[in-house]
Amino acid sequence: MNYYYIDFENVKTAGLKGIDTLPLGDTVKIFAKGGSDQMKFNDIKTLMNAKPTVAIEDVVTGTKNALDFQLLADLTIDCTKRAGMTPVPKFIIISADHGYDPAITQIKKRGFNNVYRAVSIKDAENGNFCGERQKQSKPQQKTGDEKVKSQPAQKDEEQPKAAPAQKPRKKTLSRKPDSAPAEKNGQKTEQKPEQKSEQKQQNAKPKTRRVHSRTINKAETIKTETQKN
Repeated sequence: MNYYYIDFENVKTAGLKGIDTLPLGDTVKIFAKGGSDQMKFNDIKTLMNAKPTVAIEDVVTGTKNALDFQLLADLTIDCTKRAGMTPVPKFIIISADHGYDPAITQIKKRGFNNVYRAVSIKDAENGNFCGERQKQSKPQQKTGDEKVKSQPAQKDEEQPKAAPAQKPRKKTLSRKPDSAPAEKNGQKTEQKPEQKSEQKQQNAKPKTRRVHSRTINKAETIKTETQKN
């Protein structure tokens, strides 16, 4: 069971195309001004022979966009009354006016996700809803992760072999400053004047030889023996 709201002033009789294929139990509400003469005789015959329930709503004029507001008010009341029905019915606005789209978005925010807009009844039956058709026509650009997933997994044989692991390089120790004097490299170190004076003093001191006490005792004994003789 679906409900169709025809903005007749916008779509004229073209919006009624497909009404003869609707099943019994659907409802078609046509919103038109009292002085409208756009409906032809053949269209009237089609409405009389249609299976769904057809109602013509006389719009109260006098303000701008009066038909649009009355259509939305009727649709909102029907959505509220039939909330929780199973199967869930569709509430479809038949109009080429994009001004209904913000209202449909607001209604969906309130939990009624079964509200749509189409240019004709035939388009609605084929699922060509305004806004929904544009989204489906645009190809979705795949992100980098999706591209990787879409590619077939290569076999283990086809995968390139991993490069052999390189051996870790030996750490080169930082060269410590040579503790040896520079004379090893053939260069003489320059001595400061203070060091030269200390060396002279050391050279001036007489060298003393230490004689073992035993050698002295032997020499004395030798002298005493010679004197006795």
